[in-house]
Amino acid sequence: MTGAGRGIGASVARALADAGAHVVLAARSASELDRVAAQIAQTDGSAESVAGDLTAPGFVDDLFDGIQERHQRLDILVNSAGAAPFGPIEDVKPEQLRAVLEVNTVVPYACMRRAIMLMRERATTGHVVNIGSVEAHWTAQGESGAYPASKFALRALTLAVSKQLSLERSPIRVSLLNPGGTDTALVNPAGEHRTDLLDPDEVARSVLHIVTAPAGSHVFELGVVATGRHYW
Repeated sequence: MTGAGRGIGASVARALADAGAHVVLAARSASELDRVAAQIAQTDGSAESVAGDLTAPGFVDDLFDGIQERHQRLDILVNSAGAAPFGPIEDVKPEQLRAVLEVNTVVPYACMRRAIMLMRERATTGHVVNIGSVEAHWTAQGESGAYPASKFALRALTLAVSKQLSLERSPIRVSLLNPGGTDTALVNPAGEHRTDLLDPDEVARSVLHIVTAPAGSHVFELGVVATGRHYW
């Protein structure tokens, strides 16, 4: 579970633990991960924390090597870590575009790759859920396009890898969940009351819906938005 220290990632981690999963929490902030792990423990759930920068060379491999050594299996990967630089094109420099593509596209791909390799080694079913955005389909506001570009790219990678596994008749399923605006510190830093935003727990329930789908079905892509919020 990447991006597990706050926002959508923390909500998904708690929901998976409540459903009986042992959750490996990954994010940069050890203190945030420890807080989420403590919340999970309070409800008799099971979790462990691995703090580090997913964009740092070797960290993704170390993360999955550790999972393999400690648990010898991986059933679900949720890629939730993300960044969102917004602003007009004149304010968003090319290096910021490179950075958001690294976090929102390259890192999920690297994690998805290692997860699938581990799932295949066990010859069991598995599920990868990439947290995208409604902006993988359309741009909700006029701006530089750095964030939508990263989510368009993540959508393409998700669908391509899902197609590969489907053609191979693999039991491993790869899905994309596209939330609309969600009430997190990234979107609502002032913590204002916003009825036009999704509660992160609603996004978490959508992840559970995807990973608990019957074995004969595949939730290929799912969008979820706040009631009354229009994106088209």
